[in-house]
Amino acid sequence: MLHFLKETNFNLKHTNLIKMKTAIIFFILLFSITNGFAEGLNSNASYIKEKFPTEYEQTIRKHAIEKWETDYEMIVYMINNQSDALFELIKEFKSENTNIAFRAIQKWSFEGYENFNIEKFKNLEIFGLEQLMSLHCDWEMVKYEYDNQVKAKNSF
Repeated sequence: MLHFLKETNFNLKHTNLIKMKTAIIFFILLFSITNGFAEGLNSNASYIKEKFPTEYEQTIRKHAIEKWETDYEMIVYMINNQSDALFELIKEFKSENTNIAFRAIQKWSFEGYENFNIEKFKNLEIFGLEQLMSLHCDWEMVKYEYDNQVKAKNSF
């Protein structure tokens, strides 16, 4: 009987230890995940904010606030994603795909800005960050559309 009690006591201690380890791991993961979203602007967004503060306020930041209102984590998340997509689009852009970029910007212009964006785009001499920052569009979707259309164009 004494042996059975010792074995049961060991099993209880072992079970409690596993529960405690599981709880600690859970809290570490929870902290890591929530902390990852709350870090702030990434390097691309920070660069845009620093180098083009007016355009940043009037475009990327403005549209993120309009969409997410007081959900600040989502505002930062959208600003970061929009900034990354814009940088990637500029990096991957090829002049032979100008019409594809134009149609993507036209298609994914924010409501009320389609004509504004069309006129601005027609006057672009360089497909660069400084020139594109004044456009009001969903850069993630522009990049997605551009990539898909270029891939399709090159597939036949």
